[in-house]
Amino acid sequence: MDESRKAFEQWWEEWFGEAPLTPWHELWCGDGYSADDIDHMWDAWKGARAAIEIKLDDKVMVEDEFDKGHNCAIDYCAEAIRAAGIKVKE
Repeated sequence: MDESRKAFEQWWEEWFGEAPLTPWHELWCGDGYSADDIDHMWDAWKGARAAIEIKLDDKVMVEDEFDKGHNCAIDYCAEAIRAAGIKVKE
């Protein structure tokens, strides 16, 4: 399960104070939820996240191991941000 969907389902349960009557894995149908109300909320969730774009620091020219670590950290951060359904500005 991607991080964005996991966060959405957690938010949904916190907002409504309970899990849906049908388990999440049964509601998920590959590209959305089979329950229209939940699917519309999911679309709004994705739209809100799509509107966010994060600019990370530029990578540096590699001259030593520290620079390699810096560039690697930027890659890891970008990967985690994308996994949460948020864009990283290139």
